Amino acid sequence: MKKNVLAFDFGASSGRAIIGSYENGRLVLKEIHRFPNYPLEENGTLYWDIDYLFEQIKIGIRRATDEYSIDSLGIDTWGVDFGLLDRAGQLIKRPVNYRDPRTQGILAEAEKYMPLKDIYQQTGNQMMEINSLYQLLAERQNNPEFDQVATILFMPDLFNYLLTGKIVAERSIASTSQLVNPRNGRWDEKVLESFAFSESIFPPLVSSGKPLGMIKKDIGLPPIKVVNVCGHDTASAVVSVPCNQEFLFISCGTWSLVGTELARPIINEKAYNYNLTNEAGINHTTRFLKNCTGLWIIQEVKRNLAELGRVYSYSELANLADDASEFKCLIDTDDLTFIAPGNMIQRIQHYAAKTKQAIPQTDGELVRCVYESLAMKYKYCILEIIDAVGKEFDTVNIVGGGSQAEILCQMVADASNMRVSAGPVEATAIGNISVQLLAEGVFKDVKEVREWIKELIAVKSYFPSTKKREWDKEFSKYQQLLKSGEKANA
Repeated sequence: MKKNVLAFDFGASSGRAIIGSYENGRLVLKEIHRFPNYPLEENGTLYWDIDYLFEQIKIGIRRATDEYSIDSLGIDTWGVDFGLLDRAGQLIKRPVNYRDPRTQGILAEAEKYMPLKDIYQQTGNQMMEINSLYQLLAERQNNPEFDQVATILFMPDLFNYLLTGKIVAERSIASTSQLVNPRNGRWDEKVLESFAFSESIFPPLVSSGKPLGMIKKDIGLPPIKVVNVCGHDTASAVVSVPCNQEFLFISCGTWSLVGTELARPIINEKAYNYNLTNEAGINHTTRFLKNCTGLWIIQEVKRNLAELGRVYSYSELANLADDASEFKCLIDTDDLTFIAPGNMIQRIQHYAAKTKQAIPQTDGELVRCVYESLAMKYKYCILEIIDAVGKEFDTVNIVGGGSQAEILCQMVADASNMRVSAGPVEATAIGNISVQLLAEGVFKDVKEVREWIKELIAVKSYFPSTKKREWDKEFSKYQQLLKSGEKANA
């Protein structure tokens, strides 16, 4: 059986169109289009440039069909963001970027509608100001056109709508919104009622792995079948974890998602206190995880250095970090200081001064600081996951772009005192492609998919080195750093 499927993978900083050519158990990946994805600032608000992004989809489809006969396509994106349609089915305005400051401090406002603990009890979602629920609340407060809203579409659903005209909400992307009850898989009536949002604006929820429809004739593209893949990029990435036993994963890109896959959600006092999230995975599984800042800070540091005339590749930055002194400075990568675009170098140095640590001066010291801090935060989250689940693990599966960073993978092995299995690098695209192949009948279930990926992809293993004692000592300091930050923000 031969199949050619097209995966669009939108990250928070770039997008790609990748052809997956499957034949006789082999998979050949070919990236046929790549493009940047940066916020557009207009009148003080950060937006996604939806017209530009949709044009990139069309370019990708044209390039793909120039070379291949395409059986289907699927789209995954980052979570929480959405577009708003009016009653005529037109976008009211560009989708707002989750890094826009409109939701800063909004949890206090949300508490007036419903206690945060009750919101967690209903949705099982990690409390984050960027969640769709709070973005919608901010939108209603700030947008005089909100009464025109007839439909909310999360980003992959919005792109699918622009291609097919079909309005649905795929479960994995909807589950990032803090609007879905993970126990029954429906829009949560109590949350909608408490916040006075009409259920009519939320589309029917559908599961991944089913065809949505054909590309409309009127947009001048070939009539390709569009499949509802796991619309949330992390859900797609988790499909590709090459393991059929219980596993820990770190899906490492601009964001890092640290967690495990469960048969059912965990919503209790411990999960709430740890601020762990329950999101939908393939076949009604639960991705029980913590959202953390990932390579975003490294990406911004790289950009800042380039602006100063010091242009490095990521491998060159890693080499500089490898030569730098260990544990000179640690940062809380999830501190609000680091969330927005800007001069990340100055922010790291200011954070070091504020917390009375040695200030990173060289380029290598800056990058090493971020990598060590990421490894510490991953360990911190892994310990929370293990405690909440009540199970031990001996391996961490790092998938996505971060699996290429050998220095980071070794640091995670040393920090966690676990084996690290790194790969696949193209985890999200492979997961997207795999769900399309499931829809095409190539595989019978996800277990078969993961066994295939295990044979297909060469993963690299990293083992704890002799530096465990140093990492344990520094981790104790890191925990105190986080506690100090929590007190300062209280």
